[in-house]
Amino acid sequence: MHPELWQIREIVLRALEEDLPFGDITSEILIPANLMAKAYFLAKDNLVLCGQPVAERVFQEVDPEVQIEWFYQEGSEIQPMTKFGYAKGKAISLLKGERVALNFLQHLSGIATKVRRMSSRLGKGKTFLLDTRKTIPGLKVLQKYAVKIGGGENHRFSLSDGILIKDNHIKALGGLPKVLEKLKAIQNMLKIELEVKTLEELDLVLETPNRVDRVLLDNFSPEEIKKALEKVKALRPDLEVEVSGGITEENVELYASLGVPYISSGALTHSVRAVDISFKIEETWE
Repeated sequence: MHPELWQIREIVLRALEEDLPFGDITSEILIPANLMAKAYFLAKDNLVLCGQPVAERVFQEVDPEVQIEWFYQEGSEIQPMTKFGYAKGKAISLLKGERVALNFLQHLSGIATKVRRMSSRLGKGKTFLLDTRKTIPGLKVLQKYAVKIGGGENHRFSLSDGILIKDNHIKALGGLPKVLEKLKAIQNMLKIELEVKTLEELDLVLETPNRVDRVLLDNFSPEEIKKALEKVKALRPDLEVEVSGGITEENVELYASLGVPYISSGALTHSVRAVDISFKIEETWE
């Protein structure tokens, strides 16, 4: 998923309105209006660079005359203490856009970095690392973009994009048998994914004629996943299998080694650590 320019602009404008509701009082008091400056972006962590189009849009909205030059492409792996880009323009404009631009770069690069680390542990098999809808409201399109930059894949973007029947849907309908019965009459052409929490629930899905295209094994142990995959292979080899719940950098390789086609993790977006990036003025002139 690559955000459209209008989506980036809307998000950036909201962020600038939040950070500059009545201007930058400090800079406007201290900095001469005609003072020019050149500042560099500095990586202070090992990171996967993500968010360049967003940072550019921040400075363009503050001042269209600000010029940005990048030394590395989006998705590049950057070492600590590496200057990876410059911004040049009015000093007051650079100061106004600095924090918002860095906030986006640090957060999106944090997501891309985590995804790259986790996806690199999957080896060369056929396991795909998926994100979820556990995103920060208003930033979903950028967060899912960062997942793609990091080497992961996007699950549903919204509730309108696919049918995913989870525990609360099942509870609301009165149990899994009633859900499976209701699925027989559904004519929707979208794929249907169904969450199961036990091997017994999986057995019910496999033994009942239905339109389920993928099962989501939620919080299954590695041993339970092995058994689940054997059951699916024997009874419904066309049924896709996704695993979720408790997936970390430390154990994702184990889950992939079991032969799971899809692994999803909300932690890719909902609790990722921002990477450390600085923005430093290098020279000024009038």
